[in-house]
Parts: sequence; structure tokens; C-alpha cells
Amino acid sequence: MKVLLISHIFPPAVDGGSRVIAKIGEYLQKKGHQVLVLTTNCHSSDDFSKLSYQKLKHTQKNVISKPVFTMFHRPFKFLGRYIPNFKTLSKGPLFSPLSFFSLLNSGLKYRPDIILAGPLPTTIVLYARLVRYLSTRLFHFSPKIIINASFHSTDPDFHTPLLINTLKSADFIWTLTDSETNYFQKILDIPKSKLIFLGNGVDKSFLSPAHLNNFSSNHLLFIGSFSAHKDIPTLIKAFSLLPSNFNLTLAGQKTLYFPVIHKQIKSLSPSIKKRIKVISSFSNSYLSTLLDNCTILISPSLQESFGLVLIEAMARSRPVIAADIPASSELISKSKGGLLFKAGDEVDLKNKILKLSSSPKLHGSLSKNGFTYVSNHCTWDKIILSLEKQINEIQ
Repeated sequence: MKVLLISHIFPPAVDGGSRVIAKIGEYLQKKGHQVLVLTTNCHSSDDFSKLSYQKLKHTQKNVISKPVFTMFHRPFKFLGRYIPNFKTLSKGPLFSPLSFFSLLNSGLKYRPDIILAGPLPTTIVLYARLVRYLSTRLFHFSPKIIINASFHSTDPDFHTPLLINTLKSADFIWTLTDSETNYFQKILDIPKSKLIFLGNGVDKSFLSPAHLNNFSSNHLLFIGSFSAHKDIPTLIKAFSLLPSNFNLTLAGQKTLYFPVIHKQIKSLSPSIKKRIKVISSFSNSYLSTLLDNCTILISPSLQESFGLVLIEAMARSRPVIAADIPASSELISKSKGGLLFKAGDEVDLKNKILKLSSSPKLHGSLSKNGFTYVSNHCTWDKIILSLEKQINEIQ
């Protein structure tokens, strides 16, 4: 089988949506399938907006990356106030004409059986739709499109007519949660037959049933992009209410919102500020070290399509505390691997941290539950087997 992956960031940063696409390619190649990747040479989606960015060079022969335009971001963002579809174009990536036609040519010459694209709300799924359209019209073959939307139902950027129309035009949609599946069915009126529930995963080798060695350290950890919707300010406020024996590490990728977070930390008293560590860049190999050195993983995010970092923490036998948004609530309800707090409420978050940190029995129970759930339901080898079965049925 020939699979064409179209992703906005490859290899991905900390965001879960692009990491799903990367893992699909990695595991399908291991299973003997042909995989070609079309992507940008950007490190993050912020690179679509800035006037300069670091160029990423790919050494893999099956990865074709091209530079993007950034000059249209502000004009399209302005036009998006009046014409909704321009909102999608303002998020990019928009390739230069030469790069654009080069990518299209590569995709068409490859003659894929399956195109896997995502995540929203970038223009990536539009390119997948265009490759299929041209393949059908010019070369008389029609690859199937599977979109991994990583959908945020509360984010207006995901609801532009162009994206919703493209989502509905896909042959299949890879859904991550029951709530996402139900939303597509009931709100967007997408037929159940188009929805493939596969969830998200971790590598089997990432699983670690080790007992917590540093329970008394009260070391809190956040992992994710430093974006506005991650609501890091609420976590910082909650941390400032905790006793002085707590420490906090914020690990992730800088975004255009990062100066707001930096300013908030600078405004704290010296005694609190010195207990906060910020790591703005780290390798995937360092992820396990970060998790193994924490006591609790905290996700204050107001918008998530799944919450990949939650199962990564559970895979390392770490309990989690997350905001009570639909995706996180569903995962914690199924796994029994953590606690929920009222989104945006720093006092409730503080209370949940104290509750979990003061009870070794509760901490151990949640750790064990989360590890067991991820081991049984959220490993990539099982997900890819299920995907292959679905693909064999639709070909």
C-alpha cells in the first residue's frame, strides 16, 4: 500500500496532532508499506506567522519539505474578520508558488492509495483535497482521504466553512475521543460510516511500570506548547498558592504567546519565582526524563482534542490533574488515572494538587490505573493494527 502523509510540522514538536501523523508514517513503514511525507520546513505553526524562522532540513529520503510564505499572514488575518475562509488561509502554511507546485507534482507522481492529512485548523487538509481532485481529474485514479482533525469544538478557528466542507468531503475521519465522534455525528451531521475511532497512543517501549521514587518532592510538571489555550497562567496562579515545598517545571515550545507567560512569572515574588523552572526546548528523548522526575503532571488546557501528554504521563506511571474539558474528562473517566479541576479555577486546582500530594495511597492508585489503561488501550502497535484493518476494508 502506498500512503501519502501531509502534515504541517514534521518531525513534530510537542503538539499532539502532528505527532499522530508522524507516528502513522513510522509504524506503517515498519509494517512494510510505502510512505511519502509532504510537509513544511517549519518547527512550529508559529513559523507560519513570523517574518523569520529557522529552516529545518530533512535527511529522510521519503520526506519532502518546502518553505512557506509568511507575508500574507496579517492581510489574511484582517480579511478573516469579514470573510471566514480567509481565517484558515491566515493560519497557513502557504507555500511559495514554486514550492507549492513541486509538492503537488511529488504527490501526484507518487500515485498514493491513501492520503492521511492533518491536523486542523491549518491549510494542510486543503492540500490533501487538491491532490485527490487533480489525481481524479487528470490521472484517473482517486486515492482515499483520511483526515486526522484533532478537532477543538470550542475553537472558532476550526469552524470556518472551508475547513468544515473539506472535513465532510473526506472519505474517512480518524477520531480521537468519543466526544469528538459524537460531535461530528450530531452537530456536523457526518455519517457514522465515515468515522474511524482509533484514539491516540504511545510507543510500547515508552511504558514504565516503575514505582514513584520521589513522591515527597512535590514536583509539578506541565508539558505542552506555550499557547494561550493551554491556560498556563491558571497553573502559575495555583502554584503561587501552594506551600514552599512545591516546585514547578514548565516544559514546552515557545509561541507568540510566550511573552505573556514570561511576564507573569517575572511579576511573582522571588521566593515563588525561584521554584519555577522553564524549559523552552527539549528533545523527544528527554520526555521520559521529565516525566520520571515529576510527582504530578498537570494539564490546565482549555482546549484539547485528546491530551496526548496525559497518556504519556500515565505510561510512565504518573498521575495527572487536568481541567474538566470534554477530552480530558473522558480520558480520566475511562482510565481512572487522575483528577479533574474546574477549568480556569486556580483555587480548585490548588486543592486538587494538595489532595493528591498528601495521599500516597491515592497517588499510587491513580498511577497504577493510568498505566494499566494506557498499556491495554493506547499503544501505537495496537492502533496501527486497527488502522490497517480499516484500510483493508475500504480499499
